Amino acid sequence: MRRVREFQTRMRDFAFDSGGRAQLLSALADCGGPPTLERLSIHRNTTMLGLSAALGDAFPVVRRLVGEAFFERMAQDYLRAHPPRRASLLTIGGEFPGFLTGYAPVAELPYLTDVARLDIAWTHAYHAADAEPLHPQILATLDPERLGELCLTPLPSQRLLASAYPVDAIWRGNQPDAPDVEIRLDSGPAHLLIHRPDMAVEIRPVSRGAFSFLMALAARQPLAAAWDSALATDPTFDLAGELAALLAARAFGGYSLP
Repeated sequence: MRRVREFQTRMRDFAFDSGGRAQLLSALADCGGPPTLERLSIHRNTTMLGLSAALGDAFPVVRRLVGEAFFERMAQDYLRAHPPRRASLLTIGGEFPGFLTGYAPVAELPYLTDVARLDIAWTHAYHAADAEPLHPQILATLDPERLGELCLTPLPSQRLLASAYPVDAIWRGNQPDAPDVEIRLDSGPAHLLIHRPDMAVEIRPVSRGAFSFLMALAARQPLAAAWDSALATDPTFDLAGELAALLAARAFGGYSLP
């Protein structure tokens, strides 16, 4: 088993251009009849092309923004720096947004990192466990004196994303069936709730206050503390109106009272 693991490690290093060619050829020679370097290179190329395609499927909007050929080169640079650690392709690209932040060839596309984060958030929401959203009228059944202690639980699909760029507009404008529209990068920041209350993933813009409110609730803070967090961000935050809108959007999956 140890020799098998060592061989697999050398094969991985070779496939991702991390060295180990001489050691791999030596290990294969010990087994008798080693394949030529050309044959090994075919395996390496197949591995990289397959993983690059999987990365492109995980980040379709990033791929569309930079183009197929450029994305393939970028994907291979990423995969050499961050080889997959799990067999499941659903987890591929977890470090891709951070990689883009320091990737010099896309330095003139500063919004690309957040677009990649939105691609990940959409995928998470799509594959998350199903859950029944909390009914909007639930608050009417609770003791008004204890509402400040209420903890609202987000749906399993929920992700929250803040960006200095209008990444939701960029993301929607780069879907296959999207009409041609002008997107102004200086049109303001985005605060997004991404979730799947039914069959379809929703990307919903929310106010800065509501974003802070949702972040606090996701951190298991009770309603009163979450309200304070929202007011610290936006002193005009309207708790009743924002909470009603979030309940109508079916943003929560449950609640608890201590």
